[in-house]
Amino acid sequence: MCLSGLCLGETNSAWFARPWQSDDDLPNNTISGLAQTPDGYLWLGTPSSLVRFDGLRFEDFSPTNFVAPPNRGTITMLRGRDGALWLALDRGAVVRLQGGATKAYTFGLPNSIPNGLAEAADGALWIAYRGGAVYRLKDGEATACTSADGLPAGIDICAVAGDRQGGIWFAKGGHFGRIHDGVFQTLRQFDTVQPARLATAKGAGVWLCYGFHLFRSDAEGKLQDAGEFHPEREGTVATVLLEDHEGAVWIGTSFSGLFRQDATGFEPIQTSHEEILSLTEDAEGNLWVGTAGGGLNRVRRRAVRIEDQAAGLPFAGVQSLCQDTAGTIWAATLNGVLARRIDGKWSPLPPVDNFPIDANCVAADPSGAVWIGNRLRGGLYCWRDGHLVNWGDASQLRGQTIHTLLVSRTGDLWIGEETPHAIQCLRAGKLLTFEVPPDCRIIRAMAEDAAGDIWAGTSKGVLLRISHDHLSEVTPRQGHELASIRCLTATPDGALWLGYAGWGLGRLQNGQYAEIRSEQGLYDDYISHLIPDGRGWLWFGANRGVFKVRLQELDAVAAARGTRVRSIHYGRGEGLPSLQGTFGDFPDVLRSQNGQLWIPMRTALVVVAPDKLGERPEAPTALLTRVTLDERTVGRYGGVLPLSQNSGGSLVDLGGPDSHLRLPPGHRRIEFEFAAPAFITPESIQFRYRLAGLDDDWVEAGTRHNATYSRLPAGDYQFEVSTANSLGVWGPTTARLTLVVTPFFWQTWAFRIAALTVFTVLLVGVVREVLLRRLRRQLHVLEEQAALHKERARIAKDIHDDLGANLTQIALLGELAQQDRSEPDKAAQRMNTISTTARQAIKSLDEIVWAVNPRNDTLSHLIDYAGQFAVDYLRPAGLRCRLDLPEQTPSRELSTDLRHNLFLVIKEALNNIVKHARATEVWLRARVSPEALELVIEDNGCGFAVAPDNALADGLRNMRQRLTDIGGACHIDSRPGAGTRIALHLPWPRD
Repeated sequence: MCLSGLCLGETNSAWFARPWQSDDDLPNNTISGLAQTPDGYLWLGTPSSLVRFDGLRFEDFSPTNFVAPPNRGTITMLRGRDGALWLALDRGAVVRLQGGATKAYTFGLPNSIPNGLAEAADGALWIAYRGGAVYRLKDGEATACTSADGLPAGIDICAVAGDRQGGIWFAKGGHFGRIHDGVFQTLRQFDTVQPARLATAKGAGVWLCYGFHLFRSDAEGKLQDAGEFHPEREGTVATVLLEDHEGAVWIGTSFSGLFRQDATGFEPIQTSHEEILSLTEDAEGNLWVGTAGGGLNRVRRRAVRIEDQAAGLPFAGVQSLCQDTAGTIWAATLNGVLARRIDGKWSPLPPVDNFPIDANCVAADPSGAVWIGNRLRGGLYCWRDGHLVNWGDASQLRGQTIHTLLVSRTGDLWIGEETPHAIQCLRAGKLLTFEVPPDCRIIRAMAEDAAGDIWAGTSKGVLLRISHDHLSEVTPRQGHELASIRCLTATPDGALWLGYAGWGLGRLQNGQYAEIRSEQGLYDDYISHLIPDGRGWLWFGANRGVFKVRLQELDAVAAARGTRVRSIHYGRGEGLPSLQGTFGDFPDVLRSQNGQLWIPMRTALVVVAPDKLGERPEAPTALLTRVTLDERTVGRYGGVLPLSQNSGGSLVDLGGPDSHLRLPPGHRRIEFEFAAPAFITPESIQFRYRLAGLDDDWVEAGTRHNATYSRLPAGDYQFEVSTANSLGVWGPTTARLTLVVTPFFWQTWAFRIAALTVFTVLLVGVVREVLLRRLRRQLHVLEEQAALHKERARIAKDIHDDLGANLTQIALLGELAQQDRSEPDKAAQRMNTISTTARQAIKSLDEIVWAVNPRNDTLSHLIDYAGQFAVDYLRPAGLRCRLDLPEQTPSRELSTDLRHNLFLVIKEALNNIVKHARATEVWLRARVSPEALELVIEDNGCGFAVAPDNALADGLRNMRQRLTDIGGACHIDSRPGAGTRIALHLPWPRD
């Protein structure tokens, strides 16, 4: 039977086959060879290609990559004793795939169709062909076996197989035996000639299927009869033979499908096609079947089955379940029929007069009674001792319809009723009524917690609790719009779990409430059924079918100790059709006395045997399958395939023991793809990865098979991947790739050292310049301070020498005048001298003020003041002063020091003329050029040949010294009788 094309076999049988065909991306529906390599991949040989399967995806490879055409199709294959993959192709060629050691053998082999392969302990490969020929391939040399070697003559197909010790067995033309040292030794000859097949047996020896008779051979070749099967179709022959890990033997036939033999006998197993070409068993215990046109089948023992009308249910949809003390399972169907399951068979309850049954819900109590809640008025009935009776006075029931029944641990029967809404308790034959809040709508679910409190959930989303016979509303999430509560269940730890319509799962424990939804990994947010399996899992019936989640993970997320849960969905992979849970009545689910879970759905009743799920305890091996750099593949996983053939280019082999990849510094994006070959709920495999050197912790990828990073900084990294199985158990890190991102030239050490050196030199230069500037500023400040001190000292000296001397003289003359009061003429002379000295003091003060006033620090002020001073100074001495000064003096600033020294030189020169020259005229000339200032003082006095050794000589020396101090020069030219000429030259300072 096939449901929606998803599974094969009766839904209540012990076995089911899950097919993959071209609609599932299988390249070819004819599978002639099957084998699993040590990395976990399942390999499929087809007439056109070689296919690799990881449980989710098929990858297609052409055999022409390994051997020249026309050897294209794979007829049979064998996993070698060292893990290599042997392929026998349709034109006789043989290929050994083992990564870089892959070899193709064609020389010396017949151009014929192979029939079987066997590998001996010494590494020799034995190849049987359909025309009866047998060849031995050893060390690359093919040797044909002949009758001289004991090979039975004739064109009958020869079967070969190896035992676990590496011995080779054969069967041909009625002969069965062993090949020893290249010699065919017949150990049993049958009376008739029939097609034969061989398979490796546990321990020693092999299995032999001769015709339709199965034999078990020991190490000496003695045959033990294991029975006979009888295919219905004529012309059927055995095509392939296999013993599984349980010791059962699987027999594929040409026209009658698949048979299984164990101690109980032979059993036909339905597959997608009746012609079986290949068989293998994977490491997880799955049996794989290759068919001639029906695709690939995975055969597993059924742990999740469905029961529907084909199983005897009067209606496929069930809404309430219970099991009585006798082990009978009772069900209320969606159409109101009450049915019971006795000895594995369903039957409706026979009609009973005066008891119109329209059942909504059923519940069993410890006394053996079964309570039935009806849709009709007064509809509470009890089945006891084979009779259906009314519980008592129906008028005492408040509601017209009963939706929920709960038998508490104390034996009380709790009843949820509609129209009007109420909760009643039948205790010791009496009904207790609990008024529910108005507008709470229908009571949909009930539960009793570890403390004995009764909980009720309504279709409006209201949660009620009855504790010590007191009802209170305890809706954990208040709001204008609440999601309907479809189901409730309590766990021994005191938690109450709520299944919502659209809000996912709620948990209420110790007054703390939390919700878990699809955003946290829940498979569906519309929850119709909840049931713990007693093995640490909470099972769900939902709008999207059946799934389970670990209670430990749910508790962790509810308590904010975790962020996600892992949901394991049971659907197509377990042979289930599309299912949707029922809801609205209680009790809705059942854990029967044998530990099985019964979950009602709208189209069938799902039955789960948790102890038979066959989930692998260890995590599958993670494989890094592909690395893409800027949309270009730079690494691939080869496995048994040579990498160049696997990728079409020279790439990094990601399966190597020391895989590493160098990346250029300018890359933009790198993507990693990974896989984990697994064949039991492969869609539930979880991945996590990290890039050591960048990621601080693992990155949870969920069921995603890829990871992407943008440009990586230069450095060394290691990409790692690990997996978790469907049970949530994380395995060790099995996929690693070392990455080296080369730096840009400016990121290299040489560049950095050079840059550091240049930077250091520049830094030293900058620091030096800053320090020099700072020192210059400090020196300038010190110079200014020194100049200021010098100017102050000069002013003090001028005041002391000129003004102080005059004032002292005035004071002395005043005292003398006081003494000469008796001599008026003499006193008058004293007073006249005082007046003259005072005028000189005023003049000296005026000179000092002019010299220190910064407003006079210009060339024009100097020339004007010097000219006026010369006129005023020479007039009292009776000397004529002629001035030759510029009409317009250029605008140029002169420092106080320059101005003061120039003026003193001029003053000294005029003073010498008045005192010593005996001149009548004096000339003062000024010339201003862009380069310098020229001042000339000339008289028509007596002149001199050599400067005398007196005050005049000191004055001349002082004049020269002053000009030298300010950067100028003083030239004195004098001749006796020809006057004296003093030239002052002051070059302008450079900018």
